[in-house]
Amino acid sequence: MKLADLAAAVPGAVIEEGGDVEISGLAYDSRHLGPGDLFVAVRGLSVDGHSFVAEAAGRAAAVAVERLSGIPAGTPTLRLPSTRRGLAELAAAFYGRPSRHLRLAGVTGTDGKTTTTHLAAHLLDACGLPCGAMSTVSFMAAGQTSSNDTGQTTIEAPELQAWLRRLVDQGLAHAVVEVTSHALVQERVGACDFDVAAFTYIGRDHLDYHPTWEDYVAAKGTLIDLTSSSASKGLPKTVVLNRDDASYDALAQHPIERRWSYSLGDSADIRAADLLPASGGWRFQLATPFGEAPVQLPLLARFNVYNALCAAGICLALGADLSGVAEGFGSFRGVPGRLQRVDLGQPFAVYVDFAHSAGSLASALAELRPLTENRLIAVFGTTARSDHDRPGMGRAAALGSDFFVITTDDPVEEDPAEIAREVAAGVEARSPGKDYEIILDRRTAIRHAIELARPGDVVLLAGKGHERTMVTAKGREPWDEVGEAEAAIREVLNT
Repeated sequence: MKLADLAAAVPGAVIEEGGDVEISGLAYDSRHLGPGDLFVAVRGLSVDGHSFVAEAAGRAAAVAVERLSGIPAGTPTLRLPSTRRGLAELAAAFYGRPSRHLRLAGVTGTDGKTTTTHLAAHLLDACGLPCGAMSTVSFMAAGQTSSNDTGQTTIEAPELQAWLRRLVDQGLAHAVVEVTSHALVQERVGACDFDVAAFTYIGRDHLDYHPTWEDYVAAKGTLIDLTSSSASKGLPKTVVLNRDDASYDALAQHPIERRWSYSLGDSADIRAADLLPASGGWRFQLATPFGEAPVQLPLLARFNVYNALCAAGICLALGADLSGVAEGFGSFRGVPGRLQRVDLGQPFAVYVDFAHSAGSLASALAELRPLTENRLIAVFGTTARSDHDRPGMGRAAALGSDFFVITTDDPVEEDPAEIAREVAAGVEARSPGKDYEIILDRRTAIRHAIELARPGDVVLLAGKGHERTMVTAKGREPWDEVGEAEAAIREVLNT
C-alpha cells in the first residue's frame, strides 16, 4: 500500500512527506525493521519509539510519529495524533480490516477468560460454525492449535490484525479473542470491530498498572464501548455480563444495543437452573432468552459453571443454535493448566492450575476441598509482579490447605527467598515444618509434595499452569509443570 492510502484510514493523520512511497509492512520495534516497513514510533511505559526515529529512518520506507523533531530531511513521514492508536488503525487498514469479515467476540475479566474463550470456540465449532480463537494459552484455527509463546495474552495490533487476516483467508467467519486490560488501555484491539463483549469475574489484579479497582473496571469497560461503536454486521451488538460480580453495576452503565446477564441465581438472562454436581463436572438446565436445554459440563469447580454460562451467551449472541450449544459442552476436554488432572494411576489426585493470585488460589483450593478425602496439599509461589498480594497468597494457602509448600514462580530479578518470606508473612497460626515448608527449587518442591501424598490426598500445583518457561535473573528457562508432576509421580511409584 502507498503511505497516503494508509494515512487515509487514520483520523487526523497528516502526510508530511513521501505519500507515494510503497509500504510492505509495519514495525514498532526498530530492531525488527525491514526495508519496506513503516516504522511507528510508539510511546511505551519505559521506552519512547521516537528516540529511535533517526536510526529507523535509514532502514525503513517511512516513519510515523507524533512529533517531527529528530527526523532526517527527506524521510517519508506520517504524523499522527497518537501513534499508539494509529498503530492499531494502520494495522487494520494494512490487512484489509479483517475483523469486518468476522463475527468477533472479545472476552475480558481477571479470572476465567481463558477457559471461557476456549469453551466459546469449542461450542461454535460444535455448532458447525468454524471458529478461530486467541488466548493466553494458544492460537486456534480450522482445527489447528499452536502454543501462544509470545508472553502476551493479547498480542500487539500488527500481529493481531495479521492473525485475523489469516482466519479470513482460511474461510472462517467467527473468532473469539481473549482481551486484557493492558491491551484495552494500550489500544491493541482499538481497530477491531467486535460484535460481542463478554465479561468474567473481575478481581483486584493489575493494581500496579491501574490506580484503583474502579479504574481497572473502567478500563475493562472500554471493550463495551468498542463493541457498541464497531461496524455493523447484521447482529445486535451485545454485552454478556456476570450478574453476580461486583463489577456488574458499573459495566451495565455502558450503553449498547443488547445487554445479557448471566448468574447462578434467578435474576439473569442466562442461568444454570437445577444445578447439580455430576461425575467429574456439573449437570444443569441452560436457561436462556431462547428457551432451555440440558447441559452436561465435564469441568470441575463451580466457577467453571460461570464460565460456561458466559461462553453460552457469546455463542448465542453470535448466532449459534441453543441445542447445539448445550450439546457441545459435553465434548469439551478442558484447557491446559486449568485444574488439569495429572493421572498416572497414583492413589492420590494431582492437579495443575494457573492460579497465581490470592483470590484464584483460594478459589482453586475451595473447589478441590470437596474432592479431598484426606489432606489437601498445595505447592505455589508468586511472581515478581508488584501488584500481587504476597501475604494474601500465604493466607489463602493457610486457610485453604492442610499442608503447603511455598516455592518459586517467575522471580525475574528479585530474590526468590525474599519473595517467599513475604508470602510466609501472611501465614497465621500455622507452624513451619509442621504445616508448611519453604523450598525454593520448584522441581524439588513438587517432588516433596508428591512424596508426602497418601491415598485420598489431593495435590494442587498452582501458578505455572500452561506456561512453558520460568523467568529468573538468568532469563527464560524451559519449564513444564505437567511434565515435572509426571516425573515426580513416576519416581514415587517406582520407589
